[in-house]
Amino acid sequence: MTCEKKLLICQDSMEGIFSAVYDGWIWGARGYQIEISTCEPEYPELFCTSVEIPSDSEKALKVARSVKQKLGENTYRAVCCAAVSVHPDKGTAVFYLLRKALGQGRCDRHIMEALADPAVNLVSSLQVKVWHEIHRFYGFVRFRELGGGVLYSGISPQNDILEFLEPHFSDRFPNENWMIYDQNRHKVLAHPKGGECTVYKDGAPDQNKEEMPAEEDVYEDLWKAFCQYITIPERRNPSLQKQFAPLKFRSNMTEFL
Repeated sequence: MTCEKKLLICQDSMEGIFSAVYDGWIWGARGYQIEISTCEPEYPELFCTSVEIPSDSEKALKVARSVKQKLGENTYRAVCCAAVSVHPDKGTAVFYLLRKALGQGRCDRHIMEALADPAVNLVSSLQVKVWHEIHRFYGFVRFRELGGGVLYSGISPQNDILEFLEPHFSDRFPNENWMIYDQNRHKVLAHPKGGECTVYKDGAPDQNKEEMPAEEDVYEDLWKAFCQYITIPERRNPSLQKQFAPLKFRSNMTEFL
């Protein structure tokens, strides 16, 4: 048994976290303390060795399959939500939750009820926050039509939730060409008419004014006019409005532009 720590540095993505969990399981079996991070440490730590963990789709798939089959969909959903959050300790929490549930031959399908455990508590808390943001964007996404009849929406989510929006909008707009662009991470969720969604990284759609139909501004003006028309000035309540439509979401909402 060793008291040395292994700091596993991985890509900030679900695949990256799951790849680090896979490798961390091997190091943990050798007696090492495991910490998973998505960035280099600011200062070196005594008795700690940093290891770069490349994203590996096969390793990530094995972790995902094991969690689904052995711990169930609820735990898998919680782990996935935690993995896409912005919390710096998410990777370590996911690792120790899985080790508590599956280590030494265990298979605890009720692991998410063990909230007294710090790792389980953090994963559960992150799941709530991420799902809350996902459901907010179900209602706050605003599409605009680009050239060629493509519907476009820009969003700026705190967490990396782009892929989680796909089932909702694919079901809602199955016969439309649409894309949702994550402005913080420069990723595009693209849906071809009648097809399946694909995520493109490190790219942004061209939104040149020349590509936008002239009537698009008219539709935006009509929507703003509609929102103003149904507003009752005497019942304006800015504080309550901020609760239902926080300021951080409004930069991409037509009625607030």
